[in-house]
Amino acid sequence: MSRSIHKTFKDVKGLTKKELIEQLNDPNSDLALLAKKSSIKKEVLKQRKKKRSQ
Repeated sequence: MSRSIHKTFKDVKGLTKKELIEQLNDPNSDLALLAKKSSIKKEVLKQRKKKRSQ
């Protein structure tokens, strides 16, 4: 996967509720990057599965 995102759930673990809400509203936060990483990862896995079944 060439679109590497070097953020993990450990980066947001331990944040307070207030900090999580702030990150939820910020499109460039660690939380937003994790969401983007998840969607990219799911997309790549689907493509691999589709390619393998052909």
